[in-house]
Amino acid sequence: KNSEENADLCALHGEKLKLFCLDDLETACVICRHSEKHAKHGFLPVDEAATIHKEAIQKLLKRQKEKLEVLVETKKKCQNIAAHINIQATHTEKQIQKEFEKLQQFLKDEEKSRITALRGEQKLKGKKIKKEIEELSKQIETISHTVTETEQQLVAGDISFLKKYKATREKVAQPPPWPGLSYGALLDVAKHLGNLAYAVWKKLGENVSSFPVILDPNTAGPDLHLSEDLTSVRCGARQQLPENPERLQYGVLGSEPLKSGTYTWQVMVGGSAQWGLGVSMGLNQPPGSRSSEVQIPGSIHVVKCYKIGLHNGRYRSASSNQSGGWVDLHRARPKSPWIRMRWNTTNASGVVSFTDPEANKKILSLEVPSLVLPFINTTDTVPLKISPWKEL
Repeated sequence: KNSEENADLCALHGEKLKLFCLDDLETACVICRHSEKHAKHGFLPVDEAATIHKEAIQKLLKRQKEKLEVLVETKKKCQNIAAHINIQATHTEKQIQKEFEKLQQFLKDEEKSRITALRGEQKLKGKKIKKEIEELSKQIETISHTVTETEQQLVAGDISFLKKYKATREKVAQPPPWPGLSYGALLDVAKHLGNLAYAVWKKLGENVSSFPVILDPNTAGPDLHLSEDLTSVRCGARQQLPENPERLQYGVLGSEPLKSGTYTWQVMVGGSAQWGLGVSMGLNQPPGSRSSEVQIPGSIHVVKCYKIGLHNGRYRSASSNQSGGWVDLHRARPKSPWIRMRWNTTNASGVVSFTDPEANKKILSLEVPSLVLPFINTTDTVPLKISPWKEL
């Protein structure tokens, strides 16, 4: 109790601390107020100063609590991202193994096919040369018999020789068939081994597909489900995904910005009743975010898009945020389920054009800034499929 009473007293003058110096931000007694140290300083009674400064501290504390909440929420989201990284790694590893199993199976099948072809040629040419050997053996036997008989006649008596002369002469006078080896008797080793790796690689290229656009699963909205090869998308049950900064509220982006020059890709919309295709400017800042504040990773973004699509049963175009800005296209909906998009940039600007390939007519052209990303969105379970290069 004595310590508390002493704490309320001025250490210099022993008077009760009843004032608060607004300049030095410290308590003072009545004598301190008139001292040289506090000359021309402003003062408030302790109770009033405490009330005012407690309110100021409460405001600062509130800001710290808000930051603490943001940090706690950010940590949770980072932990979710860390967990999802492991899920992604496991899933991606399985997909890589699956793809390499396909490649290995292709190589095994190709090896088997080429060995079968080699053995087939071996069997065919083996039969042919065996037949020639048999024919030569017959000829050798026949001529050997003739040579033996003739030699016997030559050592016989004159009368015996002359009696058989005519028959012997006719037999030995017949010209023997001159043997000859046929061309191409050996295996065509060059055909089987020449450019083998290149030939297999070329055949592999004919049996696999390459796509002009690969979708980025890290940008896909929670309702969108991508195919294993990341080339088609459909709407489905909402997924529990980390709210990483790249993720969109609606739609999905291509994995790489479109390069300068002319760039073409197609999407098969099929019977989808609700879809949008085009290009996106990329990610905007989360609504309400301030650069001076702690950012919340995972705020789901809305992006600026230039697109066409089927929206609420109407064929439309848009060049604004995904949630609005649709304009009716007063022309027939493309009969073909394929939509072709061309993007051409010159310096710092470009043009995206949409074409109906079946009618061979341009649907719409929109001016866009450079460095855009492909964009696809759907709210239908019917998948939208990107066409491979060889079909363009």
